[in-house]
Formats: sequence, structure tokens, C-alpha cells
Amino acid sequence: MQHAHSSSTRRLATIVLIILVIVFSSCSSTTGIKEESDSLYQVSMLNALMLGDYDGFVTLRELSTKGNLGIGTFDGLDGEMIFLDGVMYKALHTGAVEQQPMDETTPFAVATYFTRDFGLESTALFKDIEAFKEQLDVLVESNSADFNCFYAATITGTFSMVHVRSVPPQEKPYKVLSQIAATQPEYIYEDIEGTIVAFRSPEYVDKINLPGWHLHFISEDKSKGGHLLDATMQGGTFALDEIREFEMVLPDRESFASMAVATDLQAQTVKVEGKE
Repeated sequence: MQHAHSSSTRRLATIVLIILVIVFSSCSSTTGIKEESDSLYQVSMLNALMLGDYDGFVTLRELSTKGNLGIGTFDGLDGEMIFLDGVMYKALHTGAVEQQPMDETTPFAVATYFTRDFGLESTALFKDIEAFKEQLDVLVESNSADFNCFYAATITGTFSMVHVRSVPPQEKPYKVLSQIAATQPEYIYEDIEGTIVAFRSPEYVDKINLPGWHLHFISEDKSKGGHLLDATMQGGTFALDEIREFEMVLPDRESFASMAVATDLQAQTVKVEGKE
């Protein structure tokens, strides 16, 4: 009887040991690994920004947990955001670019963990911003041909010309964005290396985000940048990430609750995003 009991005890100890090995092996294999989701995270909605909801409510620290590539703006509509390789940059209305502290906030932004799904090394001449958008759409068409999902993209190269603008910080009572955009400082740079950060939203998200491509630029030395109005480039690298998950967080405040965010602002949005 004692021998049987001893044998049973040894078997039980062996089973427990095996379980512990499995548990600890599992824990050690995931420790220190940051889970990165292939989704688009958005702070607020475009129509709220268009109507003057400029108070930041999500910190850059929180936004950085949702991705390593993005664009947007900052509290009080202070400048243009270029989120590249996990670093937050602000293109100021002065034309300068500054790295931002993580306790800064944003009223509107998008971010994703960028992974290249497809792309292109090109030596072609891209004479204006429409040529860049057309090439990005051609790449989508020749790969998934799915314009009903979201895309993030980077375009890196040497630009013979870059035309950008950035918005100055606003004071309350805030004006609507279409009034502010008409007076934004603009800058033109020549023979400059850098990266365009671009996001594409499908047509059905009108009012939530800008349908089509939205592009920001930052120079290689991180000293110049802004909302891209136009550019010319002789060859460069295009990389695109197809995104099929979407998450949006909305402000919890009276100013947002009372806004008519379903208003059709397409005409105003086109004016804000373009050169005219």
C-alpha cells in the first residue's frame, strides 16, 4: 500500500511540474513583447474639428499606445501633427518643427501600427500632389483593389519642391476651421529630403474623416513640415498598409454634445484641405 501511495505521489508531482513548466514557458515567451494591432485609431471626428471643437482630450502618450504612424493636430489647433516611427512632431505655424512631450493633447488625430503590405520603388516624376494620390490609388488597385477599407502610407525620397502650411494656435471663442484655413501661413521648400505620411479613408466615412488621401510632410532632418499642399519628386519609395479595423473615441463634453456634427460640410472641407 505504501509503495502504491509513493508511486501515486511521484506521478502527481510529475504532472504538477509539467504544468508549471508550460505556464512559465508561456509567460516568458510573451514578457516584454508589445502587442500591436493592425487597426486605425481615431480621436474625435472631422466634422467636430470643422465646427471648431479644438480642445484636446487624448494625450499623446495614449495615442502612442495605438500606433507608431499618424497625423492630426494639437490642443487649440496648434500646428500639424506628424507621427513618424513612434515619435510625435509638431509643425508650427512659424515653419519650424518640434518634438512633442507625451502629456500634450490632441482634439483630432489618426494613428496605426504601420506594417508594409505592398509598395513601389519608383524613378518616375511626380509633378504634383494629385500625381502622388493617383500613384497611391494605382497601388491599391493593383494589389487588393479594395477601396472600402482604410490605408496608411509613407512616401520617402528627395523632393524638388514641397509646399506646406500649418495652423497657428487658436483662442476662444473658436472660429470654424474654414475661416482659419484661409489665413494659414504657407511655406515652399526646394531640394529637400523627407517623408510624406498619408492616410486614406473610404467614401462612406464622410463627416467622420476625410474621404480619400490626407497628406502631411516632414523633412529628413525633422526641421520642416506641415499639411501638404503640393510637392514634386523624381523617384522615391512608396509603402502602404491595408487596414481593416477601425476604432474611434469621442469627446465627453457639452460642446461636442451640442454640435450638429451630421451637417454636410463637404464644400468647406474641400476648401480646407486644398490649395484654394
